[in-house]
Amino acid sequence: MNGRCAARPTRAARPMRIERLLPLLLLAALAACRTPPPSQGTASAAAGAAPEGAQHWSIDPAASHIWLQLRADGALARLGHTHVIVAQQLQGQVWLQAQLKQSRVELDIPAAALLVDDPAERARAGAEFSDPLDDDARSGTREHMLGERQLDAAHYPMISLRSHSIRQQGTLTSIEFQVQLRDHQSLLTVPVQWQHSGGELRATGNVEFNQTDLGLEPYSALLGALRVADRVAARFEIVARRAP
Repeated sequence: MNGRCAARPTRAARPMRIERLLPLLLLAALAACRTPPPSQGTASAAAGAAPEGAQHWSIDPAASHIWLQLRADGALARLGHTHVIVAQQLQGQVWLQAQLKQSRVELDIPAAALLVDDPAERARAGAEFSDPLDDDARSGTREHMLGERQLDAAHYPMISLRSHSIRQQGTLTSIEFQVQLRDHQSLLTVPVQWQHSGGELRATGNVEFNQTDLGLEPYSALLGALRVADRVAARFEIVARRAP
C-alpha cells in the first residue's frame, strides 16, 4: 500500500471499514508462551531469581515504548486505513552479565495500556499515517482488540517477552525472544542497539515480522479483496535504570 492513507468511506459504507479490524491481530506482533494460566498476574512477579554476578536494571515505564504500524491490503485496501498502536507502561528487568550472551531480558506489556491511533502518534509516524481517525473508530478498534476473541485482556492482561538467546556482533546485539500472547508461544528475533551511560541502559531498534510467523491468520473479507497486511513494522525504545 503506497502513498497516503486512502480517504475514508462515507458513513453508509462504514461497516466495511477495516480500521476496526486491523489492529486486532497486530498486537500479536509482540507476543505469545504456551503455559500461561487464565490469570497471568502482574509485571514480572514470576521472574526467576537474579543470576549470580549480574547487574540488575529495571525498565522505566515512563520512558519505554514500542510503536507498531499496520496497513490494509488487497484490492479494496483503499476502504481501510493505516494504524499506529503504541505499547506503553512497559515493565520488566534486565540482568546484565559481563558476557552478554549470558544476560537475561524480561519484558511485560500491559494489554489495557495499548494506545490505539492517538492523533499525535499518527502525526509523528509520517504522512502515510497522518490522517486522524474519529473517536468512534478508535474506540471500536480498541474494544475489539482487547476482547475475548483477540487479546482477551480480561484473562490475559500481559503480553510477555523473555530472552531465549542473546548474540553480539560488533555493536549490534540480536536477541531471540520467546513471545507469549494468551496461550500461544513463538520465537521472534530482534536486532538491538545498546547505549550504556551511567545509571541508564537504552535499547533501540526496528524489526519487521509476519503475523503468520507468530501463528496468526490476518483478517480477510470479500474473498481476500479486503484484508489485513501480514507484514507488521515495529520500532522500540526501551530504557532501564540501574537497580539499587
